Amino acid sequence: MQTKKTNLLGKVLAACLLLHFPHVQAQLKPKTLRVAFLNEAIKLPDSRLLSGPLHPTLNVGTDLRVRSKKHWQSALGADFYYNYHRLTEHALMLDASYRLGYRFGFGLQLNLHTALGYKHAILAGDKFALKEGEYQKTTHWGKAMLNAKIGLGLEYPLSQRYSLLADYKAMGAYPTGGFFVPFSAHTLVGAGLKINLKN
Repeated sequence: MQTKKTNLLGKVLAACLLLHFPHVQAQLKPKTLRVAFLNEAIKLPDSRLLSGPLHPTLNVGTDLRVRSKKHWQSALGADFYYNYHRLTEHALMLDASYRLGYRFGFGLQLNLHTALGYKHAILAGDKFALKEGEYQKTTHWGKAMLNAKIGLGLEYPLSQRYSLLADYKAMGAYPTGGFFVPFSAHTLVGAGLKINLKN
């Protein structure tokens, strides 16, 4: 009897999900495409916006849900990052992101960015492991980490379709170096373009 009730409940839930799926799919359709080039540095945020050397980072993202009022705008989206730090790592990141923005009367929008996601760091250079008393070359497939970002950005519309972006973000990644250095701090500074896909 209990199995029949469980099966019936499962079928009802599956039917509700299938009926609701087109509604959810329409709400999560990409509204924008964002492409940005940034410089990544392993450091705590400070007043210097750019610090050398250059560690190139590519960011491609989209807003899946956007709510706009006269001056305020909020957006929920997803971002993909690839960054190359010559002496440390290559990193791939996939984030769920949230943006809250205030648009001034002359068009400029100030944004607060937050994000939480997955980082996969692949160490740069050769890798060695101690085997039978000797260091031997080995393969390292990378390290999985949790990352969190917060930052400020500016957005200025060039037209209804295109906007210029400038962002300054701080990021923490965990775990990194064990007990004494459990997380690493990073900054990301750069500029890009946002394309409104609805127009």
